[in-house]
Amino acid sequence: MDGAPLMGAEVLNISPFVVWVIALSQLLTFGLTVWNLMASGSRTNAKSIEQNRIRIDSHEARLSSVEQTLTGMPGREDVHKMQLSITELGGYLREMRAEMKGTSEIIKRIEFSVDRHESHLLDGAKR
Repeated sequence: MDGAPLMGAEVLNISPFVVWVIALSQLLTFGLTVWNLMASGSRTNAKSIEQNRIRIDSHEARLSSVEQTLTGMPGREDVHKMQLSITELGGYLREMRAEMKGTSEIIKRIEFSVDRHESHLLDGAKR
């Protein structure tokens, strides 16, 4: 037993295997570092894109609301029709004013006549 080989057992030399494992580990670390550097920009861009999507969605909702409001509002032709109707109403009011003035004159004459009759009847009752 003083240095004699043990029943044909060979010594396993793992040093080349360790070198390859360390080399692969270093390559993997370097690759992951490069990947993280490259992907960090895309993550930032993804966040920015998501924020922009949210903003666009809110703008789309606001735009739909404005479109609905504008759809319900009168158009140019409708406003023109309203202007013509208002002008026509003004003409009718002038006619009514003239008729009311004539009616007022008639009522004044009737009141004057009724006052005269009343005065005559009251004066006749005093005699």
